[in-house]
Amino acid sequence: MKTNEEEKIDFEDLALEVIDMLAVALHFAGVKKECIEKAIDDYLEELDNLDENTSYGQKEIIEVIESLKIKRKDLFEM
Repeated sequence: MKTNEEEKIDFEDLALEVIDMLAVALHFAGVKKECIEKAIDDYLEELDNLDENTSYGQKEIIEVIESLKIKRKDLFEM
């Protein structure tokens, strides 16, 4: 059985992997290489604006990225 410390480490590793996958998704969505970190920050801010009672899946991830393309054109390749 895992200790709380081991579970915490596993959770932190998983969180880092999710952020890495988000960076890859943003890259393929057209975010400039030098703007990936800012785009991640902006993405997370957009998540804060979502209704907590709505589902959060692939569709919503795509919608947030699409809204970033509109709101933050400066982060994306033209």
